[in-house]
Amino acid sequence: MNTDSNLEHDTQELKGHVEETAGKVFGDDDLVARGKADQIAAHAKQAATKTGEAARHVGQQLKERAMRKLGELHERLHEASDEAKRAKQDSNVRERSNAQERRPK
Repeated sequence: MNTDSNLEHDTQELKGHVEETAGKVFGDDDLVARGKADQIAAHAKQAATKTGEAARHVGQQLKERAMRKLGELHERLHEASDEAKRAKQDSNVRERSNAQERRPK
C-alpha cells in the first residue's frame, strides 16, 4: 500500500473517531453520523487499495506464468523444427542411396 494513501486513510479514520466521540460527548447526532461515515469511507478506501494491490499481484503472477509457458512452447517448437530438419535430411540421404542402388552398373 502506498504510504501517502495509507496516511490519508488513517487520518480520515482518526478524524471519524474524533467526530464520533465529540458528537457523543456533545449530544450531536449529526456529528456522530459524520464520524461513522468518515470511518466507513476510510475502511472502504483501504479495502479498495488492498484489492487493487492484490489484483496487480495476481496479474503479475499470470504474466510471469504465461511468459514461462511461452518460453517452453518456443523451445518445443525449435526442437520440433530441428527434428523435422533431421528427418528431411535422413529422407534425402535414403533417397540418394536408393537412387544410386537403382542405377545400372
